[in-house]
This record gives sequence, C-alpha cells and structure tokens, in this order.
Amino acid sequence: MRKLIISGLTCLLLAFSLSGCEYNSDNKAVESPTAMMKAGLIAQRQTNPYLSYEHNLSVELAKEALDARYKVLTDYCAADRDNNCTILESELSAGNYSYGKIRVRIKPAGVEKFLALAGTDSEITNESTVVEDLSTQIFDTEKRIKLLQSYQENLLDLQKQAKGDIESLIKVSQEIANTQSQLEDLSGNNKALMQRVEMDIINIRLSSRSENSFWQPITTALDEFKTNFAEGIAGAITITAYLIPWLIIFIILFFILRFFWRKLRAKSPKP
Repeated sequence: MRKLIISGLTCLLLAFSLSGCEYNSDNKAVESPTAMMKAGLIAQRQTNPYLSYEHNLSVELAKEALDARYKVLTDYCAADRDNNCTILESELSAGNYSYGKIRVRIKPAGVEKFLALAGTDSEITNESTVVEDLSTQIFDTEKRIKLLQSYQENLLDLQKQAKGDIESLIKVSQEIANTQSQLEDLSGNNKALMQRVEMDIINIRLSSRSENSFWQPITTALDEFKTNFAEGIAGAITITAYLIPWLIIFIILFFILRFFWRKLRAKSPKP
C-alpha cells in the first residue's frame, strides 16, 4: 500500500513538472501585444508600400526630468541625419503643470529607436499607430500625370503644324501652358504623397507626474494668490463701472416718482 502511494505521488509530481514546462514553453512562444503589433506593421509595409504611418506616444515622467528629456529628443532628431529626422513642431510649457510636445518626420528605420528614447525611464500612458492607405491617391495621380503628358505631346505636335495659323498657334500655346501648370501641381502632390509613405510621423507628448503631497494644493493656491486677487479687483471694478450708470438712473427715477407721489397726495381730499 505504501509503495502504491509513493508511486502515485511520483506520477503526480512528474505530471505537474511536465505541465509547468509546457506552460513556460508556451509563454516563450507567445509574443507581447506590442511585439506582435510591430511585426504586423513590418508585414504590412512589405505587402503594401503605399501606406502612411503616424505614431503617437504619451509619456509621464518626473517634473524635473521633463526639460532634459525634451532637449534630448530635439537634439537627437537634429543630429540624426541617417534617417533624415526633421522637427515639424515643438512646444515646451513650464509652470505648475509642465508638458512638452514634439512632432517629427523620420525614416521608418529610425522610428523604433526614437520611440524607445522617448519612453526611457518614464511611464507610457498611451501608444498608438495610425495607418492610412494612399495607394488609390498615388495611382490616380500617376495616371493623371501620364494622361497629361500624352496630351502635352499631342499639343506640341499641333503647335508644330500650326506655325502658319497665328490664331491656332495662340490657342495651342495657351493650352500647353495650362497643361504644364496642371502637370506641375500633380507632380507636387505626388511628391508629397510619396514623402508620406517613405517617411513616418511621430507625435511625442511629455507630461509631468502630478504631485500628491498634502501641501501641494496649498502651495499652488499661494502661488496663484496674487494673480487671483488682482483678477478679483479687476472684476469688481468692471462690475462697478456697469452699475454706476444704472444707479444714477434709479436715483433720478426715485426722485421723480417721489415728486409725483407728493403731488397726488396734496391734491387728494383730506378725510
């Protein structure tokens, strides 16, 4: 009986150890949602080269570290010539609530490193990627460019044939100029669309952690006391300026009504 119990316990321990190994193996095989999302984005780029990507990252860090992180990111982008990083918008606000905002355009190869730099030693509060398919717009623009180029070639042939006809020559020349203007506009639009698919946009928002100490609201109120007191005086002066004309009118009306009331009382017969 004792041997049977020992054998049973041994089998149970073996089964638990195997299931634990299987669980660990499964965990290693499963990727994190962020890793799976990045793998999906890479697969999308390979499948469709006409996708536009915009990455958004919001991080929260200590108030004293916000200025330094903002400078690190802007300096990094300015120095990253390999990925053609360009700062499109930047803003830094100091005060009771400090925040920073950075918007850059960068090659896809530099996106992950820039995002990692922004999120170092900070709490990521929001992370998202917006993807827009521009293939239809690009194909339509390229098709229109080809049609206009073919039309322009026909116009140039007509221009050669109309050398003797001044009126026809003027009309053809005007149409050539109009076609050339349309071609330049479409080429510019196509270049802008291609830049959107060849370069990614990154929006970084930096915010400071809120202070939860007991004295923080009191300190903030004291800091704002002068401003609030001055605004209160200004509001009182404004209200007084509005009330004075009405007060004068009410006083005048009071004396007029009092005068007529006395007249009526004087004329009324006494009992």
